Amino acid sequence: MISQAKTIEKIILPTPFLVGPVNIYIIKGDLVTLVDTGPNTVEAKEELERSLKSLGYLPSDVDQIILTHHHPDHVGLVESLFPHAKVIGHEKSDKWLRKDPEFISFIEGYFYSFFKEHSVPVELIDKMVKANQYFLSFTGTRGLDEYVKEGDTINGLSGWKVIETPGHAQSHISLYHEEDRILIGGDHIIAHISSNAILEPPYSEEESRPLTLVQYRNALQKCLDLHVDIVYSGHGKPVEDLQGLLQGRFEEQEEKARRLRNMIPEEGITSFELCKQYFPHVYQKEPTLTMSEIIGHLDLLQSRGELATVKKNGFIFYHKI
Repeated sequence: MISQAKTIEKIILPTPFLVGPVNIYIIKGDLVTLVDTGPNTVEAKEELERSLKSLGYLPSDVDQIILTHHHPDHVGLVESLFPHAKVIGHEKSDKWLRKDPEFISFIEGYFYSFFKEHSVPVELIDKMVKANQYFLSFTGTRGLDEYVKEGDTINGLSGWKVIETPGHAQSHISLYHEEDRILIGGDHIIAHISSNAILEPPYSEEESRPLTLVQYRNALQKCLDLHVDIVYSGHGKPVEDLQGLLQGRFEEQEEKARRLRNMIPEEGITSFELCKQYFPHVYQKEPTLTMSEIIGHLDLLQSRGELATVKKNGFIFYHKI
């Protein structure tokens, strides 16, 4: 039997983002499947067309697209190059992909209230909202044709199943081939950088805010438990020593959590004040990423009973227990 690794072709596309080039993948099965598409830029579109041609394909030969998550460097070319292909992903990608006005308005309103409670200045909140609007400009408005969830199989991809891997994005899924122990992991696992567990609002009024770093760690452990031999990532080189990589990542997270806990004074502190102390040269340039990092680790400590929060004068303060 042919190894699934021989049916996977990586395509590297340029992006206008700090993360750099993005990897997308062709899987040659009963159907021609593309995993992710790259951003909606002229440069990415031209490179994708060239790369497909070098592999013997036209865009029209792609039967289906599986999106690992909704971020613009992974979904932007869905409608401009592949209007004929079925688009598959997690349900939570759909409103992002469609740019549902009510959903986008809810997100912006939620984060204005949320970050104000965490003492973030309004000008920085404005910057975060504008950054999100900028990222959305690299996507279209075509949504999903089919939703998938944990354990689902996909037509035309024999032996592959869907693994939900939230944390970096609430919509994040990976594809796992059990027989060959291969994971196509999107941005869940990347060799050269640790994926940021980005803050997101709840997707309905019935849900609480997701604890993204806690989720992310649980999803990393899930992948360890699968005994994956190789991860094809959304950026950079494949990961061939998953256990060694993740052991280091878990240790880094634990060290960061310990350091943050030790920085909390007796009278308590807001997450934004901690963010300024921890990232003094970065927080103004990258407020969303740095606040996600700080609040994620505070969530982790709070989930273990090591911190408590108190609301004073409209702001949330963290205290050691």
